[in-house]
Amino acid sequence: MQKVLVNEKGMAWITCEKCSHTSGIDVSRLSDRAPFIRYKCVKCDAEFDVACEFRKSYRKEVHLNGVFIQQQPREDYAGRIEILDISKTGVRFKTRVKFDFKPGYLLKLSFSLDDAKKTNINQTVEVKWVNGQLVGGEFRNQDHWTSQQLGFYFMS
Repeated sequence: MQKVLVNEKGMAWITCEKCSHTSGIDVSRLSDRAPFIRYKCVKCDAEFDVACEFRKSYRKEVHLNGVFIQQQPREDYAGRIEILDISKTGVRFKTRVKFDFKPGYLLKLSFSLDDAKKTNINQTVEVKWVNGQLVGGEFRNQDHWTSQQLGFYFMS
């Protein structure tokens, strides 16, 4: 399935898998919860599925082990996690067991990147969504060093 990035105006540029014709289409009516469309090429009438990516920054699929410690509202949860994808602005991870996280909770995550230096990342994230054991979080108060290391990581 073809993935396309959606810009801030809701436009996506789709290249036909058959004839390579590129068209810009308005996908602003879609949401990041239902980001799929069936596209029909305006030039050759080929049809195929397209996944629209509403992210503001590149997201990389990974399988990194780490740990979390809940910071707010209480400090009584901690455990192991697997980072499933990461961007410069946040992460999606899976906990080993289900926790009662809610959007707005703050968690301190610690994990090592799979780069040559095994760079350690210690970062606070704000929980944005929870679906069972899957959690999406946005980095909070990211320091310059962490931002720089993640930038290098995405370039490698």
